[in-house]
Amino acid sequence: MIIVRTPLRVSFFGGGTDHPAWFTRPEPGAVLSTTIDKYVYVQLRRLPGVFDFNYRIAWGMLEEVRSVRDIQHPVVRCILEHYNRSDETGYEIIYNADLPSRTGLGSSSAFTVALLHAWFGNHGRLCARPFLAREAIHVEQQLLGETVGSQDQIAAAYGGLNRIDFGSDGTFSVAPLLVPQGRREALQASLMLFFTGFSRSAQEVEKRKIAHYDERVSELRSLYEMVGEGERILLNPHRPLSEFGDLLHEAWCAKRSLDKSVSNSVIDEAYAAARAAGARGGKLLGAGGGGFLMMYVPLECQDAVREALRNLTYVPFRMEREGSSVVLYNPELASNYLAAEARVS
Repeated sequence: MIIVRTPLRVSFFGGGTDHPAWFTRPEPGAVLSTTIDKYVYVQLRRLPGVFDFNYRIAWGMLEEVRSVRDIQHPVVRCILEHYNRSDETGYEIIYNADLPSRTGLGSSSAFTVALLHAWFGNHGRLCARPFLAREAIHVEQQLLGETVGSQDQIAAAYGGLNRIDFGSDGTFSVAPLLVPQGRREALQASLMLFFTGFSRSAQEVEKRKIAHYDERVSELRSLYEMVGEGERILLNPHRPLSEFGDLLHEAWCAKRSLDKSVSNSVIDEAYAAARAAGARGGKLLGAGGGGFLMMYVPLECQDAVREALRNLTYVPFRMEREGSSVVLYNPELASNYLAAEARVS
């Protein structure tokens, strides 16, 4: 048995420039993001051949099927079809998460990374972070053909507060931001996360945004430039952190212009209420359309902002540094019925 824990992420700047449709033009693409102490968990183990099914997949539903092609979860089906040896059968995969999916925290890609990590780990293969990120991008963009960017897979695999740059050839580089601990704590203390109650399909929002790329070149270039500015604010101890919040507001205004589906009237009203209560800026996380609203709020204004957004669920969080990690690995727990070295066929 193997259990993998993979973090969710909060993206500050650059969203939209991490999509191949943008950075392969070529145009410069980069994001500034951090992973947080909210995780997805994937448990994987071999099953003995004593059931009337070969695969048990537990996620939002319970699947018990004989054939991989009958698995409904697209990522699980894809990974088992692509990476499974023809003589292998019999797996149980259980998914759990600290927060709901489809809420702008990169949970879909975190699951892909976690399952790949568990799969290769179960086969005794150590996975470097670049490998996990590249394989997850390959699964989602090439094998599944999803209209998604490339930042979430990298963030989930690497962990931490990073600047991620995207090359026109599909390569990427990850530069951790070495922010002094006191300044990092001050940033963290100023960030508040609220659940709007809306979930959305990131793919559909991304498709609509990509359709307008030709008309939004200047806005996307501006979003890219904000990555560098956000980095400079964090790394310069002489600049007030409140400038980071102001830049978030500027970025949110620019992102809303990419497509009307990025926001809606309820979210706009909540954002305006938070600003009126003292928040410097913020954004709806992920592709947009629903999910979690993150706000930068000075400490002295946080009670007022929580009151202004009392109809939304407040979710405290902390930044994390680990990325995807194995929390349990015990080959002897392959099943309760078989020796660890036994093969199920």
